[in-house]
Amino acid sequence: MIKQKEKAITEGAADVLVSTKLVLYDADSERFLLVQRKTSKEWGFIGGTIDGDEELKETLEREVVEEMGDDVRYDLLDAVYAKRRRNRKYDLDFIKIAYLAYYKGGDIALSKEHIKYDWLSIEEIEKGKYTDWVKNSIAKAFKQIEAGESVDRLHRCLADFDNYKKRQAQNQKEFTKYASEGVISDMLPVLDNFHAATEHIPEGESDNPWVTGIMFIQQQMEKVFEESGVAKIEIKAGDEFDPLTMEAVKNDEEEKLNENATVQKIAQPGYKIGEKILRPARVVLK
Repeated sequence: MIKQKEKAITEGAADVLVSTKLVLYDADSERFLLVQRKTSKEWGFIGGTIDGDEELKETLEREVVEEMGDDVRYDLLDAVYAKRRRNRKYDLDFIKIAYLAYYKGGDIALSKEHIKYDWLSIEEIEKGKYTDWVKNSIAKAFKQIEAGESVDRLHRCLADFDNYKKRQAQNQKEFTKYASEGVISDMLPVLDNFHAATEHIPEGESDNPWVTGIMFIQQQMEKVFEESGVAKIEIKAGDEFDPLTMEAVKNDEEEKLNENATVQKIAQPGYKIGEKILRPARVVLK
């Protein structure tokens, strides 16, 4: 884009003197840098004419170091304004190109070409006694700054909205998860009762329609639990005691629990959803 603009600006002139100028903007203070030249006393910008086969940006970067020192840091953007006039005395076209740059810090050490510098707001420049070149360059730069800030604000708004949707989706997911956990936890004793009933079916009654119905309901509940991500904690006799997934209970012969022992039997199954323990398994140790 910059190359295209530079070509369009300089095209068609046999003898052209091109000067590049730096419109330096401090976003923190919302002010532009102007310098006062020693020879003319006029306020303007840092910059100078192309030397030899330099590119425009190379000229500008060199002039910045020569006129402000090598401590100043900035982000150089696109050309924002150009002025072209004919110098009849030297029979050549004189072109000035203003480049917008964002000030990033560093001390300004002016060369002997300048008397002083100042940071000025757009309002101060518009009301002050500055050349049309300065005012037009600042006005063009300010429009680009506003356009860039509008795009940045739009991107931030879109990013914020996207993050909001993600948070809402995550909140809904968490709400659904914890809501289902509460319901499932409340239903675990019901499933325990079904297991207790179906594990003690009298001999010869397994084909009884009532028993078949109870077994079917139990299977339905187990399927609902499985589809909700609930799984039984797998424990078998002889396993080492795990306090994270088990709760030790005394048997009738024990005076105290031996938590270094192994599992003798499972008094009540435990369940988990994902990696979260809904209910630890109650086990008798030996």
